[in-house]
Amino acid sequence: MAQAEPFSAYLDRLQQARLPRWTDLPQFDLYMDQVVQYINEIITPLGLDELTATMVNNYVKKGVIAPPIKKKYHKAQIANILIIAMLKPVFALDTIASGISYQLIDRPNNQAYDTFILAFIGAVQQVNNDFSGEVTINKVNRADTANIQNAMVSLAINAVLEKLLVEMMTSQVAEPTGKKAGK
Repeated sequence: MAQAEPFSAYLDRLQQARLPRWTDLPQFDLYMDQVVQYINEIITPLGLDELTATMVNNYVKKGVIAPPIKKKYHKAQIANILIIAMLKPVFALDTIASGISYQLIDRPNNQAYDTFILAFIGAVQQVNNDFSGEVTINKVNRADTANIQNAMVSLAINAVLEKLLVEMMTSQVAEPTGKKAGK
């Protein structure tokens, strides 16, 4: 069995991940395989599952992403696909779609996208500050075990509560679509 990556190495990898700002997104339209490759180069260092062409096709089919024009995706579509890929492990597609729509009320795509990316980068920096000391899961003493256990419980509870809050907020602002919510 392969040895797990040390926690501090994972935090370093998160910190080193490069999340593109709007101006860093491709300046030209991309074909599906290029979109998938581009997004995967961004999300896999974060530890997220790889995006597939089937996933993108499903986003288009469900109306979450506009259909490509002449089989090419433009910058706003690429930005939305990236956001979906980052949020999909936690939220249902309908919740993400409602959130994206709401973020685009009275502000342009570039501003909404950069706000998301900067918030994500800020959250990564905060996590790095919160866990700046070496955290060792194996061969820990009792005090360390208690600290790790407490942190795990706290993070798990916060994740659940924050997910529930986001779902409640998006349900309050979402336009009725008649679609069944689900991942």
